[in-house]
Amino acid sequence: MEAKEWVAREVARVRTDSLAEGREEGREEGLSIGRRDGMTLALAILNDIPKLIAANKTHEEIITTLVAKYNIDQAQAESYYEQVMALRA
Repeated sequence: MEAKEWVAREVARVRTDSLAEGREEGREEGLSIGRRDGMTLALAILNDIPKLIAANKTHEEIITTLVAKYNIDQAQAESYYEQVMALRA
């Protein structure tokens, strides 16, 4: 193998390795951001439910509010509501 060919292959290998490493770092950063954002959302929802209860909102009104305000589905809203109610018991 000629020196030029060897250098070209080494450069290609280093670029490929760098891209793979960059993708992995980007993936980890994305997961970290997703986890942080998810925790922030969960804490906000869990903080709002007692306020809605204190405002004498019905179960249905609380679920409707959570679905609309946080763009979550009804099952998720119910799950958060049940968690809060379990803590209050």
